[in-house]
Amino acid sequence: MNVDTEQFQRDGYSIIREAAPAARLGELRLQAEIMTDAMKRKSTAAREASDPPGGRWYADVAPRVSAHQVVTEETASFVDFILGETVYGVSEQILHAPETGICSLEINCSGLIDYGYTDWHRDASAAEQAPTSGVQADMMANSVGYVQWNIALYDDDVFWYLPGSHRNRTTEQQRRELLAHSTQAITGGQVMDLKAGDAVVYCNIGQHWGSFYSSKLRRTIHLEFRSFGADIFPTSHHFNWDEGLGFTKVLSDRARAFYARSAELWADERDRVAATLRTIVRGDTAGFGAALADLHPGEQHRMVAVILLCRIGAQVGKIHSPELSKMTAAERRPLIDGSPPAAYGEDMAARFTAEETAVMAQRFAALTRRLEADAARVEAHYTQVHKEVVPNATERPNFGSRTLRCFNCEMPAGFDVDEIVASWGV
Repeated sequence: MNVDTEQFQRDGYSIIREAAPAARLGELRLQAEIMTDAMKRKSTAAREASDPPGGRWYADVAPRVSAHQVVTEETASFVDFILGETVYGVSEQILHAPETGICSLEINCSGLIDYGYTDWHRDASAAEQAPTSGVQADMMANSVGYVQWNIALYDDDVFWYLPGSHRNRTTEQQRRELLAHSTQAITGGQVMDLKAGDAVVYCNIGQHWGSFYSSKLRRTIHLEFRSFGADIFPTSHHFNWDEGLGFTKVLSDRARAFYARSAELWADERDRVAATLRTIVRGDTAGFGAALADLHPGEQHRMVAVILLCRIGAQVGKIHSPELSKMTAAERRPLIDGSPPAAYGEDMAARFTAEETAVMAQRFAALTRRLEADAARVEAHYTQVHKEVVPNATERPNFGSRTLRCFNCEMPAGFDVDEIVASWGV
């Protein structure tokens, strides 16, 4: 199947009609239901005293099935489907990378009641990743890097997308709308009206909306693919499956090999990230330049990769801090989880001593101060704007929320890789 990659680059999403052919729908629905039932049983078994009867599944606004937790021999061909030409094949065309790995395979399900409207957001955070405008420019100049999918097994009109928002800043009108009401349709937003079997593949840095979460039957495959070896160092450093690969024993040879290769790609990239951070600790400017070019082969917008490294370094610093270093990884997790995820940070922190982490923080100090100052300036401005659009508000806007966390969208002006290296003073 061929996809119009130019249209995807323009709009940030593509609708793939009959991604799940009519002949496969019945089988996929049955397998989805078998896995959903298994996930419900796991929820019941793990129920805690504060959970409702049946466990957390029944408290969730939009419960999800994690395929790797419940896949069996009778549902294994579910994985083979997403590796076919209408899904994985399309992803390969969009990502246009030497290799493509999987981040997640889940099923979005309906809850028991009408929970109501969710919030508009980008799957990004300027405080944990890089300012959105830089990520957008990096992606448009080099490679998309990461795509998400919703494949409807039943008619699904829940998901909305703002066309072009993957490459454009949020307009001032849209910002004011988001400050006033994050759970209503915004100017330009469009519903992705999927019929059973249809899919939308999209760039998740674009503005999107879950709209109204109701009890209407929903079984929509949600999955994520990521590029490796392309000209970009993607912002996504997570995968939602067991790296031990025990679940793959029931899969087909092809699917098992695919997950094994994905695990290798993730492990190799973590090694290269650690090696790059090591050059920073050593103050090895030549080594840093070479390692950075390896992580981000595209010559344009490498500063985005540097900021991502700075964020990883900050997470390592938290883990080695006096307070958190005394905790177990499980105790630390809610305090550090995000982007990158806690498991990534723990892996990276194990490679550096507290003393090396302190040096790393010093190397990134000038960049960190600049990013924090830019964020403070933006937040101060939009706090005043919020008073205009919501004059009776009793609380200041939460710029860490999903809706507002990308308001600080501009890259540090006049501050590039050369300035970072010069600030080391070595």
